[in-house]
Amino acid sequence: MTLVLSDLSDLSDSSDLLRKVLKEQQTLRTPVALFSEEYDTRSIRDRFTHLIPLSKPNPGEQYAFQVNLDACTGCKACVAACHSLNGLDDDEAWRDVGLITGLRKQQPYHQTVTTACHHCEDPACSNGCPVLAYDKDAITGIVRHLDDQCIGCSYCILKCPYDVPKFNLKRGIVRKCDMCQGRLAEGEAPACVQACPNEAIKIQVVKLSDVPDRGQIIAGAFDSSYTRPTTTYVSTKPIAVAKPADAGLLRLDHAHPPLTWMLVLTQMSAGTFFVTALAVLMGFVSLEATRLTSLTALIVGIAGIALSVLHLGQPLKAWRAFLGWRKSWLSREIIAFGLFAKLGALAVVFPSKLTLGLAGIAGVLAVYTSVMVYVDTRRPFWSMKLVSGKFFGTMVLLGVAIPGVVWAWMGHSAAQIAIPTALVLRWCVSLFEMREIRNARRDASSAWHMNARVLTEKLPHLLRARKIMLAMVGIILPTVIFTQFYVAAIFTLSVAITLGSQLIERHYFFTAACGPKMPGN
Repeated sequence: MTLVLSDLSDLSDSSDLLRKVLKEQQTLRTPVALFSEEYDTRSIRDRFTHLIPLSKPNPGEQYAFQVNLDACTGCKACVAACHSLNGLDDDEAWRDVGLITGLRKQQPYHQTVTTACHHCEDPACSNGCPVLAYDKDAITGIVRHLDDQCIGCSYCILKCPYDVPKFNLKRGIVRKCDMCQGRLAEGEAPACVQACPNEAIKIQVVKLSDVPDRGQIIAGAFDSSYTRPTTTYVSTKPIAVAKPADAGLLRLDHAHPPLTWMLVLTQMSAGTFFVTALAVLMGFVSLEATRLTSLTALIVGIAGIALSVLHLGQPLKAWRAFLGWRKSWLSREIIAFGLFAKLGALAVVFPSKLTLGLAGIAGVLAVYTSVMVYVDTRRPFWSMKLVSGKFFGTMVLLGVAIPGVVWAWMGHSAAQIAIPTALVLRWCVSLFEMREIRNARRDASSAWHMNARVLTEKLPHLLRARKIMLAMVGIILPTVIFTQFYVAAIFTLSVAITLGSQLIERHYFFTAACGPKMPGN
């Protein structure tokens, strides 16, 4: 209910103060009133012309966000406007507000940071997409996500070092900021630019030659050499020392269970074909003795490939995943395992040194593409040394174990070499990995110190489980080697323990990855 006093003379003389206050209130020029008048008296096209370019970029230029840190207060009006004007789902956000803390002139301070897609000059999301669901506009430079092309594999999320693409569980696809390109095309400012009360966000035209190829766009961000982000953060107050407010926060990444099973099973399959081919070439087994091992490897490999489809948000579109083979390691992995499965089937139907050898080589190449899928994300925990050691280690470990079990049940003498070898490898690999975790945990300068902290502080139960399995292998190992007690059931148990241990390791391979993101989000 609104009370309107049209005649203040009705107040008694004793209410002079109240009369003055009410009179002043009726003429007060509040910021809201001033903004409303300004908004109503200017045309839509003119309201924000000083915050957006008035012409399209020239060749060698593109649009980019510019954020004035001095004006950003962290009110999140930009977040709300982006959510509302783009019709996002309840739990979806394309713009975030983070926080960095530090020292300025030896005085503590904190700074809010608004961030969205940086529309990079060399976007990692686009380079990694297996179905070409990203497009960088040739004129504006805006990196757009094509929703109808997306299969929901989430590889762009792993590739982007700024945590920009967001998976929408309801729709089964990834979505992201497109700089409101439809509004820009009509001379209208993007939602975040319009909503910011302090005009902290604007769209500018930048020359691609001026986009930095090293350093950080802001404290705590990923090095710009990877994707060359075009967003610039400006401030008249120099930042001497700063770090993300959540720099010490330990968090678990998504586990990706279908990928956990897929990686272990396909590497087991590839290793089995490779070891079987070597055994035949070296004369340890005959071709007849390889039929069952090859069939087992083929079934395991196909099971792993089939389980990977469960990872997709749009599994019925999985057939399109080869389209990005020119630049996406994920597409190359899919093609490589497709070839491996075909050559594996050929080795089962027509066993020979040639077919087994081709299947073994194809398996090794397929595992290499799996290694590159994760190395290409540039995450410290997924370095070439660590990932190749894990993946090829699993391939050799389980590749030796499976033929040994099959030959043991067949009563073949080759099991006497394969099984002890597998158990020794299992012991060595586990001891090496535990030593690396311990060293990284102690060394704060280690590239994956935070990963080791996540493992030891967030996932200690998984490490304990692996140690128990290692101890069990330690009991089986001397029994097998020194007593020559070759019982197929014991061999099978050892492989089951090894498989369980590798599944645990592959689980924290994902959850302890500590994916990079914008600071403080």
